[in-house]
Amino acid sequence: MSGALLTVVIYDIPDDRRRTRIHRLLKQYGTPVQESAFEARLTARERQQLRREARELLDRHQDRFVIYPIGREQERAIDCAGLPRPEVITPGFFLI
Repeated sequence: MSGALLTVVIYDIPDDRRRTRIHRLLKQYGTPVQESAFEARLTARERQQLRREARELLDRHQDRFVIYPIGREQERAIDCAGLPRPEVITPGFFLI
């Protein structure tokens, strides 16, 4: 997947129903690494698609949803202590 970057997505959603929907959406794109954090390998196009899909599920006055694309150089500098970072699985679909 050329051009795909490690992407970290975090969210803070107080409503259980919306939080569950966002979690399900994110599982289509990447790997959960904490309760409200996912890692994925996404292209710019996939990040845009994720942003569009997430906005349809969010309450703009209560929820927070943040996408952090991580450049290759910054990814090499990630320092993880304790349990290793989970393997980030590339989604099994392609956006056209």
